[in-house]
Amino acid sequence: MAADRRRPRFLLVGTFLLFFVPIMGAWLLNVFAPGWRPFGTLNHGTLVEPVRQVSATALTGLDGGAMKADYLSGRWTLVLMVDGDCGRPCLAALARSHQVQLALGDDMQRVQLLLVLMKTAAPGAATLPPGITVATANATWLARFSFAQTQPAESLRLYLVDPQGYLMMRYGADVDQRGLLADLERLLRISKIG
Repeated sequence: MAADRRRPRFLLVGTFLLFFVPIMGAWLLNVFAPGWRPFGTLNHGTLVEPVRQVSATALTGLDGGAMKADYLSGRWTLVLMVDGDCGRPCLAALARSHQVQLALGDDMQRVQLLLVLMKTAAPGAATLPPGITVATANATWLARFSFAQTQPAESLRLYLVDPQGYLMMRYGADVDQRGLLADLERLLRISKIG
């Protein structure tokens, strides 16, 4: 009989511990190891922390006219930045980005491609995939895209700007298309904007 009385207590204590231990563990990690992150991440790019807001007001089209101020708003933007002219590596990166955009299917209209030339050198229009906007930028705008980890020799860089104009992710120029596609599909599935 005494064992029958203790069983409900054990169940109550066990249930309490089942819910209390994870909360206590999370609190302890937050207090004693605030920089701890779980092993591995789902994203293939590097998250930009803290996020930086960018605007299209400092961008100039190849025709010399200013771009619309809201160009980076309302859609996800893959920004490919190239130092100098758009040679073979640049064209290959543009083609890969365009293929990723096409692979999004119905969501491809939610993503736009922007090629930013850090030095004024017009790419051959015939060699560019369709639907790519080409612009040049001033030094102030380009500074928003500089990171301590970026090597000065990197003449080709890829970034992702969210529909509210925040720079949120950066990739190496040799990013795997499947990884970039997976990141975009996940973001588009979760996002209610853009």
